Amino acid sequence: MDLSYLYTFKEVVKSGSYTKTGEQLGYAQSSVTTQIKKLEEYYQVKLFERAGQKMRMTHAGEQLYEYVKQVTQLMDEAEERISQGVNAGGILRLGTVESLAAYFITPYIKQLKFKHPKLKIQLESGLCPNLKQGVLERSFDLAIMLDHQIDHPDLASIPIRIEKMILAVPPSHKLTEEPVISVSQLSEETLILTEEGCAYRVLLENLLRDNSIQPNSIISFTSLEAIKQCVIDGLGVAVLPELTVSKEINDGTLSALSFDTEEMNLLIQIIFLKKKWLSPVIKQFMGMFAQLE
Repeated sequence: MDLSYLYTFKEVVKSGSYTKTGEQLGYAQSSVTTQIKKLEEYYQVKLFERAGQKMRMTHAGEQLYEYVKQVTQLMDEAEERISQGVNAGGILRLGTVESLAAYFITPYIKQLKFKHPKLKIQLESGLCPNLKQGVLERSFDLAIMLDHQIDHPDLASIPIRIEKMILAVPPSHKLTEEPVISVSQLSEETLILTEEGCAYRVLLENLLRDNSIQPNSIISFTSLEAIKQCVIDGLGVAVLPELTVSKEINDGTLSALSFDTEEMNLLIQIIFLKKKWLSPVIKQFMGMFAQLE
C-alpha cells in the first residue's frame, strides 16, 4: 500500500471534503477519491459516509485514524531526523490564534520557509482551548498562543513575551483624557467583543464578573478587522492586544488606552507536547522567538 494514501486520508478527515483535500495536496478530486477507495479495499471497510456537504468518518474510519496519526508522525520524524534540518522537507503543522496569525507570526514563517524551501508549513488559526487540544491530539506540532501561562501535565510552554491588552477607542472618546483607565469605567460603554472562547474575551468577562460590572451593551464579531472598524465608526469600544492596533494608532484612526492593572496582560507562548521529539526545524523555528523573551 502507498503510504501517501494515509496522508490523503488524514487530510480528508481534517477538511471533511475530497475537493478541499485535493486543493490542499495538489491532487485532482478523482485522485483523492481513488486513494480513499484503495484504502477501503485494502482494509475491506467503509471509511467515510456523507453528512450533508461533508465527509464524516465511520466507526472503522475513526479506528484507522488513530493509527494513521501515529504512522504519519513517525514518517515525518524520520524524514526530519535524516535531513538533520538541512533544507528540510516534510510538514510543519502550526496552530495559532487569529490575532497572532495576522499580526505577529508570518515574518517568522517566511524566514523559516526561505531557509527550507521544501518544507511544507500548515498554519491553522483557532481558539486557545482548541489549539491546546490540537497539540494534545498531535494535530499540531506546535501552537503559538495568547493566553495565561499554560499549565498542563503533558504540555510544555515557552514564553515569548507579555502582550499588553489595551482599550481601543475613537480618538474623540471622552476616556482619552484619562492617563489610565479601570475596568469599572467600562460599565457605561458598549463593548465590541471577539467570539466566545477567545482568551482576551474570557479575561475581560471574568474581570467584569469579579467586579460586578455590567456593560451598557455588547456587540460580538469574529473578525478583528470588523471590530476595529466598528470602533473607528464610534459604535463602541474594544479590548484588544496592542499589536493588533499599531497601524490604526499610527495613522490616528484609533486611540489605545492603558488599564490600571497588569491583570489585563496575556502571554504569547509556544506550547508543545513534553514527550514530543523536537526536530532541528522545530528547534530552529522556536529559536527565532528567543530574542523576544
